[in-house]
Amino acid sequence: MILDRLPEPIRRWLYAGGTRQDRLRDPDAVVAVLDLRPGMVVGDLGPGYGHFTLRIARAVEPDGVVYALDASQSTLDDLGRVADEGGITTLRAVRVRRDRPEIPEPVDLLFVSATYHHLPEPPRYFAEARTFLRPGARIAILESRRKGLLARWLIRHATSPRRVRNEMAQAGYRL
Repeated sequence: MILDRLPEPIRRWLYAGGTRQDRLRDPDAVVAVLDLRPGMVVGDLGPGYGHFTLRIARAVEPDGVVYALDASQSTLDDLGRVADEGGITTLRAVRVRRDRPEIPEPVDLLFVSATYHHLPEPPRYFAEARTFLRPGARIAILESRRKGLLARWLIRHATSPRRVRNEMAQAGYRL
């Protein structure tokens, strides 16, 4: 890519946003920060192909549960196959709608990676999600940022940290 050939300061100025590659670079470090323990119940909203989901499922073994929550049945089927092949028994695939939370039971953690920007009304969604959270539960949101001249126009799958903080505050959460 042409951008890769430019000097670092210019690249940062043009395209400083957190890319998908940045977000996925060290999933073990992300999972470690989540402070997961065996027996926890976790909802993973928009798990994709399980980059974080499978690690989270391992972290809550042997008697925890990870609900992979996605609108795409084919994504859930693929994720289920990978979990089965890896001997992961804590994963439960659940097809959900994009416009409202649907979790089979209250969770200790709702994990949202690269999905926030797909929600039609995040403040309403997360206000409703409160009924699916156990006392003391947390929500972790990983999202790319539109930062830098080119990123503002090129990155569609992103949300600014300020917007996430403001919308989560509207939904009744605090950082």
